[in-house]
Amino acid sequence: MPTTIFDAEVPTAGTIALAHEEILRIKRSGSFENVAGDINALVNTPAPITVAREAYGLKGTDSVSVIGYNQVITFTAEGIRDNLGRIAQPWLVALLKIARSTGAANKVSAQTFDAKDENLIALEGSYSVTAVKSTTGFKDKFVWAFTLTNDGPVVEIPSPIAGTGVPVLDSALPSGAVASANIYVRGYNVGAITAATIGGVAVTSISQIPNEPNIVVLEVPAGAAGSAPLILTNAVGASASFPYVRGA
Repeated sequence: MPTTIFDAEVPTAGTIALAHEEILRIKRSGSFENVAGDINALVNTPAPITVAREAYGLKGTDSVSVIGYNQVITFTAEGIRDNLGRIAQPWLVALLKIARSTGAANKVSAQTFDAKDENLIALEGSYSVTAVKSTTGFKDKFVWAFTLTNDGPVVEIPSPIAGTGVPVLDSALPSGAVASANIYVRGYNVGAITAATIGGVAVTSISQIPNEPNIVVLEVPAGAAGSAPLILTNAVGASASFPYVRGA
């Protein structure tokens, strides 16, 4: 199985994607949210912005200089309805509303970066959004084709997977686990965990899945039901607190 950071994405109800090695994050409620696990056919296309110039030493011969890049991101997403008939993916609902808006409300901030190599270019920018119902797939599915077109400069950023070496957590499943049950925590730098806490209580059973460095298995310790923030520690340091809710 792949062991890229894609394995750390949180596949929501509409997952139809293969393991993209390019990650797309959409900014929602002030934070960038990984959506690569819930989309398909992700294509990130740059187009150079050029200015005409005279070729040095060849007077009268035209040449061009690249001064920047436009960027278009395309993908499809399948909407899955819950038992009440509503779309189960909050990010998808939000992006569809943006696609039907105008002016500043039609913009979204997005990041794209390689899922495996932090040395490759990572980009962030503001994009206008369009969405149309896709004609591909099964007729009982609700599939939209999205186009994100940059609005202003797309800038290079440090790769989100580079970090400082501490664990970066993206999911903990299943939610609502009770004491003595196992949960599978996916993330980056989780291949050599030295300690873990759930709701401030130390985890005494930590194990790895062979050939799966992006997953660590924790046995839920005793504790009260409800909010139980999860923290993993490796030789470099402790992760940020990951919101987890344990069962009764």
